[in-house]
Amino acid sequence: MRYLIEIWTILSLLKKEPSRILSPYLSMIDSHIHYLHVQRTKPHVEFHLHRGCEIFFLIQGDVKYFVEKTIYPLRFGDLIITNEHEIHKPSFSTEALYERITIEFTPAMAELFQTDRFNPLDCFYNRPNGQRNKLAMDPKETSLMSNLFQKYEYFQNNPADGDAILKLGCFMEILVLINRLFKQQPPSTGMETHHKLTPVLDYIELHLDQDLSLDCLEQKFYINKYYMLKLFKKHTGSTIHEYIVSKRIGMAKKLLVEGCDVMEACLKSGFNDYTSFLRMFKKKVGLLPKDYVKSVR
Repeated sequence: MRYLIEIWTILSLLKKEPSRILSPYLSMIDSHIHYLHVQRTKPHVEFHLHRGCEIFFLIQGDVKYFVEKTIYPLRFGDLIITNEHEIHKPSFSTEALYERITIEFTPAMAELFQTDRFNPLDCFYNRPNGQRNKLAMDPKETSLMSNLFQKYEYFQNNPADGDAILKLGCFMEILVLINRLFKQQPPSTGMETHHKLTPVLDYIELHLDQDLSLDCLEQKFYINKYYMLKLFKKHTGSTIHEYIVSKRIGMAKKLLVEGCDVMEACLKSGFNDYTSFLRMFKKKVGLLPKDYVKSVR
């Protein structure tokens, strides 16, 4: 009940101009809150980024979640939270059935509910990238969170007048609860990557605008490039090339938001071919760079 009171207290602060502020989001609620419940056998998922923030809730599966350079082992009821600058992917240990819920959302919409005492985006941005992404819950918290997801899914599957308002209210309840969990529990450290991969990933992080070919990395770290490929694939389920491309797109997004033009962001993030940069940006982000900047602003 306290969560509902807090949500409607925040909502009441928007009474001055509710239609002008909220209507653009309510009229396209499913574009700003993208809810997805998936159940499947072992899928293949590459490193990726989102346009906004993501909430990941594991229901079942043998899953390790890779965010930036950290690996988080997951069990039922664990949450992973990421922002638009953190590359991430699940990695699967077995063929066990995989089931999860994700919510991707527009940060600007959640930011409307910020007050002097509460920032719904605090847990997504008030931490270093790739750290404190995992939130573990006790049975009572897991049950409460599951009920909120089920409620949102009911609104999703049973459209009716006013359902956008109900979805927004339910979503904000979820954000309030996640922020409380984030503040209450000790930071989750996750697992370090393989000791031979850690310095490689650190080097990639600091040299995205330079040559990061396999031959270059082989000479730099005295590791056979084919062994490096095999090791990276084993521990992440993906390739070094895919990781580097995703990191460079993440850097480009950051540069664009900071005011760089598209060509400058392309070169500073390590892309030597402008056409390839545009194509890869659209593939990873879903928008061309100029459209991404517009959507953020």
